[in-house]
Amino acid sequence: MKHCLRALLILTSTSVSIVGCTAEQGSSDPEHEEEPVASTSDELRSVVNCAARTDTAYVNASPRPISVITIGGMAVSRATGHAFLAMQRAADAAGVSLQITSGFRTMAEQQYLYHCYQTRSCNNGNLAARPGYSNHQSGLALDLTTSAWLANNAARFGFVRTVPSESWHYEHQGADPGGVCGGGAGGGADLGCHSATLGTGVPDNACVQARSDGKWYQCKDGAWVDRFSDPEGCASVHPL
Repeated sequence: MKHCLRALLILTSTSVSIVGCTAEQGSSDPEHEEEPVASTSDELRSVVNCAARTDTAYVNASPRPISVITIGGMAVSRATGHAFLAMQRAADAAGVSLQITSGFRTMAEQQYLYHCYQTRSCNNGNLAARPGYSNHQSGLALDLTTSAWLANNAARFGFVRTVPSESWHYEHQGADPGGVCGGGAGGGADLGCHSATLGTGVPDNACVQARSDGKWYQCKDGAWVDRFSDPEGCASVHPL
């Protein structure tokens, strides 16, 4: 589900706005949240940090280890992130901008939200699931920018809607397809990336200077990375 936090003050110094939530009976998740709002629409949507950290995911309060990476500034499990990147490439090819607006939540993040809900002392007292029971603690749930394309194509990439009242909430069901951060059987040297700066697709290993911040990004295995990960291997170079 869409995070009622964009980031949590107890874990980061970044200040972000917090959206409201309202209760709804009959939802498969004890939280019902407002539709998330996208914050970017360029290469930064899919910048990947493969420096994984080990964390703990929860499903119905049952813990399990999880490997978390970062995509577009959002924490996601590696398997879910790889599946999302594959779906994002297809969306870009169709002219659709697809972005993660909320991903994995740690226990500390969920405890913070639940405390706010109980005490009405922070986060506007917005509704929050009990720690250990939020879909976003499973590592499978993402909130995504919505579109007809997403509704019609998400299942092809292993994503299903699990909260009927929330058109933006999807969960990944399937194995790690592999990708830029390893894992699975995937990877794919023939993959490319869509560049909003250039207005077209570029081949894998292409290096593009983003109009949004002037920084260089390189397409690696179908995903943008935030540095020259292989400076000598740029298939092409596209400065502003």
